[in-house]
Amino acid sequence: MKTLLVVGGGKSGLSALELAHFKGYKCFLYDDYPEKIDQPAKLFLNAYEVGLLDKKSVLKKDFDTVVVSPGVPLTNPVVKFFLEKGADVISEIEFGFRFLKGKIIGITGSNGKTTTTAMTGHILQGEEKTSVCGNYGYPFCKALIEKNFEGYYVVELSSFQLELVKDFRPNIACILNLSPDHLDRYSSLEEYYFAKFNIFKNMKRDNPFFAGKEPELMKYKEKLPSHTVFIGENTLPVSVDESGIYYDGALILPAEQLKVKGLHNLQNAAFAISMAMNAGIELKKCVEKIKTFSPIEHRLEFVDIVNGVYFYNDSKATNFDSVKKALSSFKNIRWIAGGIYKGGDFKDFSPFAENIKKGYFIGESAQRFFEEMKDLIDCEVSETLENAVKDAFEQAVPGDIVLLSPACSSFDQFKNYEARGKFFKEIVKRLKNEG
Repeated sequence: MKTLLVVGGGKSGLSALELAHFKGYKCFLYDDYPEKIDQPAKLFLNAYEVGLLDKKSVLKKDFDTVVVSPGVPLTNPVVKFFLEKGADVISEIEFGFRFLKGKIIGITGSNGKTTTTAMTGHILQGEEKTSVCGNYGYPFCKALIEKNFEGYYVVELSSFQLELVKDFRPNIACILNLSPDHLDRYSSLEEYYFAKFNIFKNMKRDNPFFAGKEPELMKYKEKLPSHTVFIGENTLPVSVDESGIYYDGALILPAEQLKVKGLHNLQNAAFAISMAMNAGIELKKCVEKIKTFSPIEHRLEFVDIVNGVYFYNDSKATNFDSVKKALSSFKNIRWIAGGIYKGGDFKDFSPFAENIKKGYFIGESAQRFFEEMKDLIDCEVSETLENAVKDAFEQAVPGDIVLLSPACSSFDQFKNYEARGKFFKEIVKRLKNEG
């Protein structure tokens, strides 16, 4: 019987264990913090007869395959041990690929991955058998267990998931953009970018590949596949500008007909249309479907209007580039930001200063944001999200935008960005009820 070790007991790791169990593997799990494994996970491990190993025992065993969960860095001592040993060390995405019956549309980039994944799935659903999965929140291996079809798996791929690619090859794929992120995990910017480039590592000329025509990505143009089709301003066949999306120079989707705001969302839609067309959906149908796409939760999501003040939840904006897109989408912004700083140049916010009425900074990096931004915008340290929302609302006038767009990870005060966004919406709901 083949043996499999998963390092890291998160959602993706558990899905790999489940798939391995059904494929006849004897399964083991190692986690640095076994005391944090919750009761449902413990019940899962018991049901699937997964052996939970400590650090001492895991290093004494040999495994046919070692799957590293995306949340576990390659510098982890157990991961390093098996890498140096020459073991078959792979990601959950790579493991699932070994049992794939269907086709993959792979989507990566520093920003816009989730929205583009959702848009692409939205176009395909109802036209083809489709599962939207990966970093999207529904693990790839879980989708393979539950769907097990020969249709399309639209897979959002983070750099973490792409680090240990061996044979993984999407049928259609894209890299939307590049910007600094995750410098708390990677030793250099290029290390982060090159992890993203693994998406096309095994792609062939008959696998359509798309890339954003934007400055940072174009610096690495020579590293992209020779058959790359670029999407941006004045590109062919699909191009995009603030007026909308074009095909062969003709306007096919005016900006005002898209439910989501901003040039960046037009770009996301252009990628979704391009990939869906390559999956066999006709252009007219792609445009009709994308017009009905609604904003996803925590990504520049409209929450409510309270006494004329607009509230937007952009909790998923955990890096500076994402926030720049949000700040470019509105005027009269009361901006809530902060959390665990992951890197970025505060000067990047200078072009948007005139859009910001005031900044309210929270979390571990609140003081840093204040010191860096105080000469550029009116701002204060609010410390907590609840304080920030209440302060912003009390100081706002009708027409102002209270925008949660943190530019940081959430783990100092919240379990994840979803919990942060949900709490923001709860506070807004309370304000409305009080009013």
